[in-house]
Amino acid sequence: MVFFSIYNNSLYMLKVVKEVQKVKVRWIEFENLRTGLKIERVNFFDDITLLVGLSGVGKTQILNAIEYSLKLAVNKNIRLQPYFVTLGFETQGKTYEWSYKIEESQAEIVIEVKDANYIFTYEKLSENGTVLLYRDNNNISVTGYEKVPTPKKDESLLLQYSQDASIKSIIIELSKLYPIEIDMDVRGAIDKESFNMFKAKVNESFKKNKEGNSFEQFSHLPVPLKIYIAKKYFPDIYAKIFDSIKELFMEINDIDITEDPRRELSMVSVEVYGKTLMQHEISNGMLKTIYYIVELITMSDNSLVLIDEFENGLGVNCIDILAELLLNERTDLQFIITSHHPKIINQVSNSKWRIIERDINVVKNSDAEEYGISHSQHDAYFNLINRWEYEGKI
Repeated sequence: MVFFSIYNNSLYMLKVVKEVQKVKVRWIEFENLRTGLKIERVNFFDDITLLVGLSGVGKTQILNAIEYSLKLAVNKNIRLQPYFVTLGFETQGKTYEWSYKIEESQAEIVIEVKDANYIFTYEKLSENGTVLLYRDNNNISVTGYEKVPTPKKDESLLLQYSQDASIKSIIIELSKLYPIEIDMDVRGAIDKESFNMFKAKVNESFKKNKEGNSFEQFSHLPVPLKIYIAKKYFPDIYAKIFDSIKELFMEINDIDITEDPRRELSMVSVEVYGKTLMQHEISNGMLKTIYYIVELITMSDNSLVLIDEFENGLGVNCIDILAELLLNERTDLQFIITSHHPKIINQVSNSKWRIIERDINVVKNSDAEEYGISHSQHDAYFNLINRWEYEGKI
């Protein structure tokens, strides 16, 4: 599962975030019109929501639905899929509900659309219950306009009216709610030419503005680039990253991004017992842990973090420390995660659980109390397992 293309060249552009506003995902409802899969409304907490359930019940589909919808709202280059979705989010003290339906086009010829197979057949955006944008096959209305031109059928109204005064601020805030998938392909690297171009841009930026740069503007970049910037320009951040990694891996004496001249690639490296290990020489567990730590420390304020099966590829000690970092270090972040590991499940209060089950093509969810799970956190995981065993699910 890939939510965030970490080596897309567009990410080498420096993005300045001038002001941080709290924006949170509140709920999602989803239907895949091609497969018939339906996800009943799932509500999310401000801080952390743990999706708990057996394999194959739909936890990953929930994360996918959030990620797709957020990209669709702010990105023109998203391939349309036959989905019917309602997404609730909150920003600037207001609650928004955005619904959209994408279906197969019935026209014999579809002109000037990115995907000739699918078009928007329904869309509505409301603010505290007041409709701002609306369209179906026969009607269209935009707040503040008596008459509006026929919209593009292959693009969200949010995008088409993103410069309108009543919509622009919503888009700006929604674009900050980008999902970061930490369970990434940590084996990637950056070609030498791209990295040199990036370094030149960054160095020029710091020459022009020696005091005004903050790490916030670099928080969307790939991990290797953030390591480079932190080490060269933000020693306090680098020290925090290094100390957290050193706590787990005492043998590491340095972390850097280093060029591999034979491959003409730049990649993460560590110094262990006086020897430099390149990214492809580092164990999966160590490398993934480094990526987790860098991301969790350097993410921009109030980011949305989606993690599918947090524990995959991590050692037992890493799980403990990373869970502590995840739950206590960045209280400004909104986490929506899945896990099967008892250490993770036991560390997240069962009041923050959403227990996911599937009835054929319908994905349902309930909280721990509705599911009959004890309020005692010590017994919560075992009660859940015992319930599944009793029902013959495991």
